[in-house]
Amino acid sequence: MISLVQKQEIILSHFREGKSQWQIHRETGNARKTIRKYIKEYEIKKEELMKEGVNKKEIIEEIVSKPKYDSSNRKRMVLTDEIIEKIDNYLKENEIKRSSGRKNNR
Repeated sequence: MISLVQKQEIILSHFREGKSQWQIHRETGNARKTIRKYIKEYEIKKEELMKEGVNKKEIIEEIVSKPKYDSSNRKRMVLTDEIIEKIDNYLKENEIKRSSGRKNNR
């Protein structure tokens, strides 16, 4: 989850420092889709502020609000015996690789 501070850093990096979405992704580790979402969201709100007869206070509050996540459409996941077996196999493979001196698990 991204905090409000991280959201602001993404927006400032893009607009003030002129960084690309890819650069921001490399520096922060956040998904490029998420970065694109916050930049686009900010641009839309900025355009709304320029219009006449809109509630500017409300739009500004939306801009500086904490990110919201909709988890209502998520399906529950079940941990099955098959998945537990796969996890155990991956852990064994990683242990073998580590014991042979390989740091990367590739």
